[in-house]
Parts: sequence; structure tokens; C-alpha cells
Amino acid sequence: MADRTPDRTVLAIVDRIYEAVERPERWPETIRDLGDLIGGRRDFWDLNPLTRRGDLVLSPASLDAGCHGSVLLSRSDLRELDQYAEEYGELIARFLKIIFLSTLSSLKEIAAREAIGLRMTRRYLQAFKGMQASPSSWKSVGRRLIAALWTDGRVFNGENLRLITPHLDRALRLQMRLNAAQLQADIISGALDHLTLGVILVDRAGMPIWHNRRAHEITASTGGLRIARNGLAGASPADTQILRELIMAAVCEGAQGLLALERGVESRPLLLIAMPLKPVGAPDLEAGGSPFACGVLFVNDPDQTAALTPESLRRAFGLTHREAQTAIAVSRGQGLKAAAESMGVALTTARSHLQQAFAKTGTTQQAELAALVHRTLMHVRHDD
Repeated sequence: MADRTPDRTVLAIVDRIYEAVERPERWPETIRDLGDLIGGRRDFWDLNPLTRRGDLVLSPASLDAGCHGSVLLSRSDLRELDQYAEEYGELIARFLKIIFLSTLSSLKEIAAREAIGLRMTRRYLQAFKGMQASPSSWKSVGRRLIAALWTDGRVFNGENLRLITPHLDRALRLQMRLNAAQLQADIISGALDHLTLGVILVDRAGMPIWHNRRAHEITASTGGLRIARNGLAGASPADTQILRELIMAAVCEGAQGLLALERGVESRPLLLIAMPLKPVGAPDLEAGGSPFACGVLFVNDPDQTAALTPESLRRAFGLTHREAQTAIAVSRGQGLKAAAESMGVALTTARSHLQQAFAKTGTTQQAELAALVHRTLMHVRHDD
């Protein structure tokens, strides 16, 4: 067996393992360092698929780098191997499972996962070769693998396995939780990107920490609101001061506020609503609010309306194409005569379309129909 590695080397590898949780792209490098600590064939731990012209490929040499032995074992070797397998066999199986899960969970490219999966399958085929389907045969799998490594003279260091495996196990569990949390965050972000309202999350200091697509469009083009290096800013220093006071009141005092930000004579003001946010269960402090609190800023640009289409209304309420066109015209404040002219139909025909739209939407007046359209469809983007 390999000589025991000094404790400081083990501690350094433990630090690398937890660093890889925060930076998953470092898992392959960390696993190679683990290989130096644990033992085994060098190519056993090299899990990076080769790249060529942007495509993932595996060389024949890497695929054939199986863990099969090259010499026969003596009786004394077999007795020592059996003793080692009895002591460390289960631990080795657990260790290798964690290693592979760590590597696969760190890869975002499906092709990379497939390549490493193929490589691992080929690498372990020798250990599974000839195995029967009976439950008792499963115990021999670990022994086959250990024997393959043993005959190469690169058996794993059992003591280092005992020290490293618990940390690796915890790190993998933590990474899986972080991956799940990131997936949930991505799903929520994707949903908020479909809103016609700008959404900006701010931290306790009032600094923006995330914004949706509409907020990005507003801050990048309207001029009334922008994201500066030291926080959100308005068109003038006075507007900036009022805006930041609004945000701090929401974050630190839990006060909801409303603000109209001017942006010149050619555009209507931006309408902002600031609201407090606090994680469920986070404690309140007597002064200054919760240290975990943050805020959300909803930004409405009245000059940017949702691109309603007759198709969206037709699907929502079962209207015909002409009835949907009439409803859209009404929701935009056009009179029935103007709607008829824009559609190229007689006024009586447009009035008939409007009556049918009333009946199918359960409304009786133009204002009621317009309000219904705005409530149901104007908050979701239809430009994707």
C-alpha cells in the first residue's frame, strides 16, 4: 500500500474539495489531486474529455485505459487482497460513486456528460465482465475492481480514503443543494422576464442585485432611471435622492412607497413602487430592520404597452379575428368609428363585432371590456 500522506496534504485537498463546490469547473482538477493522494492509475483520474475543433471526442487510448491487471497474483497476494477488500471494499465503492457524481454534476454540457459516461463505462467493463445476475455476485464486483488496481501496483490508500470520503460526501450534498437552488432561481428569473413590469431587487444597502428583462430595457433606454456604480439613479441629483430614500424606507422600515420619475417633456414619467422583502422566518430587529431584508422595485413605463395581438385575445376569450381586433382597438382608447375605419369595415359591422366581444367576455360596456383586457393580458409580454 502507498505511504501515508502527511496530514497537511490531506487538509489542503479538503480545502480544494469545498472550493470546488463554489466553483464546479474546478472538480476535474480537484479529482486529479485526489488521485495523487489516494493512489491508483494516473489516467484513472483524468476525467476531462478531449476537445477538437469545439467537439467533444475521446481518443482510443483514453477509452482503452481500463483498470484491468497485467500480471497474475500469488496466493499471498490474494490473501492480502482479500483482507484489503474486506476492510476497504465498501468504502472504495462509496468513494468512487461520489467522485463520479461530483464530476457529472459539475458539467453543464450534455455532450461532456455523455463522453465521460462512455469513458467510465468502458473503464469498468472489465470489473463487471462475467458477472452473474445473482445477488451474491454483486459482492465480487468490488473485489474485481480492487484486484485490477492491485495487479497494476497502484492500490488505493485506505487511510486517506477514510479521511477524505466524509468531506467529499458533504461537499457533493452541498453542491446538489446549490444546483437545485440555482435551478429554482433560473426558473423564477425566466418567469419574471415575461412581465411587462420592470422588476429590480435591491439589497439592504439599496444596491441592485438582480433585475428582469423589462427593467434592463427601461434602465438602458428611457433616461429616467439608470443603474449606476453606487446604486439606482434618476435623471437628476434630486430625483436620485428621492429614489434612494424611497428604497431605504422600504428595505429598512418596511414602508411601501410610490414615486413618479420625470424623464423629459416628450415622455410620461416612470411609475415606481418600492416594497420590502424579507425571507420567511427571518427575525426583525428593533432598530434598522432585519439584516436579511431586501426590497423590490416595480417599474412601469406607461409609454411601453404590451404588444397585444388578435391571436392572444382569440385564444383567451374565443373571439374571432375581427372581434379581437375590435377589442384591442377599444382597449387602446380608440372609438368604434376609428376602429371600423382601421379595419376597413362598416360601422355597423364593427358594432356587431363589439357586441359579440361583449357576449364572449361577459362585459357590457367598452370601458369594462378595456379593463378586462388590461387585467388579463397586459401584464405579460407577447413579443417572444
